[in-house]
Amino acid sequence: MKNDVNVEMVRSHLLGTGTTAGAKLPTERVLAEQLGVSRNVIRKALSVMETEGRVMRKVGSGTYLVKQTAGGAAERAGPARAQAEALDVSPKQIVEARFAFEPNLASLAAMNCTTLDLERLAECARRYHNADNFDAYEVADEGFHRAIAIATHNPLLISAYEAFMTADAQAEWGSIRQRFLTAERRVASRKEHDKILAAIRSRDAAAAFGAAREHLQYITSALLHP
Repeated sequence: MKNDVNVEMVRSHLLGTGTTAGAKLPTERVLAEQLGVSRNVIRKALSVMETEGRVMRKVGSGTYLVKQTAGGAAERAGPARAQAEALDVSPKQIVEARFAFEPNLASLAAMNCTTLDLERLAECARRYHNADNFDAYEVADEGFHRAIAIATHNPLLISAYEAFMTADAQAEWGSIRQRFLTAERRVASRKEHDKILAAIRSRDAAAAFGAAREHLQYITSALLHP
């Protein structure tokens, strides 16, 4: 529990320091010394922020703060995002694309994930299990699926996933999500997420693909054929 408090403290500090978007953060060692916590706590806090889209790690370069748009979504640079912003897509098309795409991400995550990825996914699981309302669950849900994309360690796929999220944020969902993501459905969704996570932990690519497909198949059916 103390570690969870420290992780939230680090996260709040980094978001509230007034550091400009795009700025490079200090190293984990320096942050740990500045804030008086372990490097493991710093690592977990940065992992949480990465799944939230608030920081971006560049291999061989460092960790950078990501600009937040007026709507709260992360503004990530790249041609995939720019192209997604120019598209006019419907919720139906987004759901169909996720169903075609995300099971493969789960499969690759099972093959390529690191210990840090598994820690990140476990933190995401803690968040969606603790989310007790629609808004909190939706944020935790998005964080979990983003963490799976990150765990593929494939820059092209991660960029493509961010394009999906950009298109999703711009689509006219209306009240579709609120009608779908009821308290009862959130209970079922947690179990489906846990099944995906268990397969990734076991490094069972086929099981991860199947669990993600089952999860998205239910979403697709419920949203497109209410």
